[in-house]
Amino acid sequence: MIADIDLGQGLRLRTLTAHDVDLVVEATGTEMARALWGPHPGPYTPRDARAALNDWDPAAGCQASHGILKHDRLLGALGLMIDGPHSAELAYWVRPESRRQGLALRGVNALTRWTHDELGLDRIWLEINPANTPSLRLADRVGYRYEQRLPHHCRAWTTPDPDHDTWHDCMIWVHANLTTSPAT
Repeated sequence: MIADIDLGQGLRLRTLTAHDVDLVVEATGTEMARALWGPHPGPYTPRDARAALNDWDPAAGCQASHGILKHDRLLGALGLMIDGPHSAELAYWVRPESRRQGLALRGVNALTRWTHDELGLDRIWLEINPANTPSLRLADRVGYRYEQRLPHHCRAWTTPDPDHDTWHDCMIWVHANLTTSPAT
């Protein structure tokens, strides 16, 4: 659990808890796409936010949500899902009006370093829609490297029923801890 990481310029990264329902509701108020915490698009009701934060409670499993905050306002969030003894998936979301300001770049960079240094994980990976050019650029800028393309791997979440939903390719980008991983 991250207590607080200073990201500079008044920004900080900390683990979100069930006490942050109001922050999630306010942050997703203008979101029409899928947010980090769940399959349905925003905005989130207090009930949606409470359920999502409970699902992302690090005490309840192997995933946690970390908020990018400025003056107690949630600007974005990163999800860390540990999938084994040596690796984790990292996901990120920034509220619509705060995009294109480098917030995801700062957050991904800080959480990647923290995950390698504090959790000792060797491999952190991102799943990116090939059409999401900003995320592809971000992965490259933070030092992730393209690994593979998985056909029809990621769900679009346009319907609750996976059999009637659409699926798109995902590109896997990986960041390896060079101090503990063998050279690739």
